[in-house]
Amino acid sequence: MGKCLTITVWCLIIALVGGTASAAAAAGNVQKPVPPLDMERLKNELSFVRGTAKTEGAWPRKIRYTFNVYDFKTDAFRQEAKTFVIKKKPLRIIPHAVGVAEILWAICPRERLVAFNEFAADPDSSFIADKVRKRGPIFTSKQTELVIGYQPDLVFTVFYSGADFKEKLKQAKIPSFDLGYFGTIESVKEQILLIGDIIGEEGNAAALVKRIDIKIRELQGKLPRRNRPRRVLYYDEGGYVPGLSSNFTSICKIIGAVNVGAEQGIKSWSQIDYETVLKWNPDVIIVPARSKLKEQLMTNRVLSHARAIKSGSVYYVPGVYLRAGSQYMLLSADFLAGVIYRQPR
Repeated sequence: MGKCLTITVWCLIIALVGGTASAAAAAGNVQKPVPPLDMERLKNELSFVRGTAKTEGAWPRKIRYTFNVYDFKTDAFRQEAKTFVIKKKPLRIIPHAVGVAEILWAICPRERLVAFNEFAADPDSSFIADKVRKRGPIFTSKQTELVIGYQPDLVFTVFYSGADFKEKLKQAKIPSFDLGYFGTIESVKEQILLIGDIIGEEGNAAALVKRIDIKIRELQGKLPRRNRPRRVLYYDEGGYVPGLSSNFTSICKIIGAVNVGAEQGIKSWSQIDYETVLKWNPDVIIVPARSKLKEQLMTNRVLSHARAIKSGSVYYVPGVYLRAGSQYMLLSADFLAGVIYRQPR
């Protein structure tokens, strides 16, 4: 369980799960895909969205929402009905997670974002890393005193934000909002709308959700028709594979593929051996760039008869696409479609 927890948190933190296709191809061991949609244009369209401004409601306002909690002991989710009262419109906002920073970057006037977590400035984790590094300031996850010193009137945290960090914010009387656990595209859209309500940018949030839906339909309209969906296994270091509740399942669904881990009953993340990979026999295996996994899989005798190995369908994908936990999951879907649909039919 300790290892499963570590890999889950790792993928979401350094996710939760930027670069363009050309930048990714330049990463070294990543072959350039041919995505259905123009990657740079899609990224731009998801990075700045403005909708019809709604009549601003009174402050303070009471927000009622559903809080998703993942129980690692039972490998299951539970939902809690919660209420959040915010006294005034937040003008100094700090996101404590990459996905939240990416959402705010699109829907919130950027002068209201006063600092960013270090992972939001990491191009292997964030699609807005270059913008964040230019804008700053940047803090590390343990620099709570620095965060407090920025005098935010709202800090967004998530389920993996440390309890000590949250407690110190509370002691300093810094308002914070815990967004909990989210990873699927549907939960991301729910979080976008919730964030919009909290910061008073409901119109922008609704416009971003609408744009996501439009771009999903546009992407799906450009996918090749197949009699059988491609079965894709994301095989991470240590033999860990994602299951039903992961962002990878949503990415596969968008492009009409099957996440083999979810197909085989995995809920969150699970560790499998080579014999299991052979038994599941995926059409395509995706592995993270900057690892040695492709070479290890392609030369392993146990896997020599696996479909993906025989067809050479093992592909490196940059980590930023595998870890996306925001509207940029569409970029991940576009990139992955460019990889798996140029494989031998």
